[in-house]
Amino acid sequence: MSSNVGKNIRMSDFIDSRDNRCLMLDLTLASSVGAQPGTENISETLGRCNAVFDGIILNPGQLEHHAELVGGKMRAAPLVRIDWTNAYRDKDFCLPASTVTRVTLSDGEDALGLGASAVVATFLLGFGEDPESENIRSISLLARECYRLSLPLLVDVRPIGGRISSDNYMGSIKLGTSFMMEAGADALILPDCDAETCALIGKWASIPVMLRLDEIPTGEKIEQLFNLGMSGIVLSEKILPASGIEEKLTSLKQLVHC
Repeated sequence: MSSNVGKNIRMSDFIDSRDNRCLMLDLTLASSVGAQPGTENISETLGRCNAVFDGIILNPGQLEHHAELVGGKMRAAPLVRIDWTNAYRDKDFCLPASTVTRVTLSDGEDALGLGASAVVATFLLGFGEDPESENIRSISLLARECYRLSLPLLVDVRPIGGRISSDNYMGSIKLGTSFMMEAGADALILPDCDAETCALIGKWASIPVMLRLDEIPTGEKIEQLFNLGMSGIVLSEKILPASGIEEKLTSLKQLVHC
């Protein structure tokens, strides 16, 4: 999509314009599977994390009820996840999913009204052609709306369906990248992948690409990711229960924005 001044300004809320890097936290899994360890008290979690991260991904209700804890010059920019899915509910979950569903709960207008710097949409791969085509259609329409609103759209690529295997996993990430660039995404969040895939996508992608990690990366890993062309790191809720997490996150921020 063509350059948009409003989008560029909002993107700089969470991608530092000085080094074009970002460190973000995703707190939205609770809407699908319930509160995770370290997120039982969302106000406390945001209070601990809002000065460390460049951006925090929240559900619309989370942002609505905790708006005072995000945004501003010294706090993480809020990003809103506009959809919900039961795809993360496995057979051990108390209410396992019989049929995987993804639904849109919000839109660009709503996110803008909540003060979000960007919206995040989920792209599920591996669940069959019909769900995939509907997912693409939904995200393409969202991209059109976000363009009119000068609101950045980030797409979170999730190759987690039954058709995904170790043989096609990396290929699925590449395919998802291609689909979502064509759909109009302004940035991508990809699952952790091997160096070869990162290098290919880093050279090929014309938009910022961030990797989703479930563990705090080492300094060596961070240096490798940025050398391969990645623009940032998105940490999941799984990092929060770790002992000494505040000190670890402070050190991580310094490594990302060195």
